This record gives sequence, structure tokens and C-alpha cells, in this order.
Amino acid sequence: MDEKDSLRPEENGQEEEFDTRPAWQRMKEGWYDKVPLSVRQLDIIIALGLIGLAVMAVVIFLDASGYF
Repeated sequence: MDEKDSLRPEENGQEEEFDTRPAWQRMKEGWYDKVPLSVRQLDIIIALGLIGLAVMAVVIFLDASGYF
């Protein structure tokens, strides 16, 4: 018997577990595996980037409206 065969969950009385996480979360965690930073650090960087985009959108809107 192969060692690989003996590790099957069905043979050991264990049931196979299904991944119940949403697809976006699995994709996000896959990205995190490629970057040597913690999840918290990456979340902070992403949040700062989104805040920066929002600030730029407000500045562009105010400039287009004639406030600057």
C-alpha cells in the first residue's frame, strides 16, 4: 500500500472538509502568499491607497468646480 493512499481522509474515518470562504477571500489570501508582509501590513497599505484615491477624487472635483 502506498503512503499516499493511506492518507486519504475517507479511509481514516475523516470526512473531506470543503472551503466555505468566499472566492474573493481565497483570491486575496493567494495574493498575500506572494508578498513577504503580514496580512495586517498589506491591509493598511491597501487602505491608505484607497484613501489616497478618494482624496484625489475630491481634490479633482473641487478643482473642476472652481474652488481652487
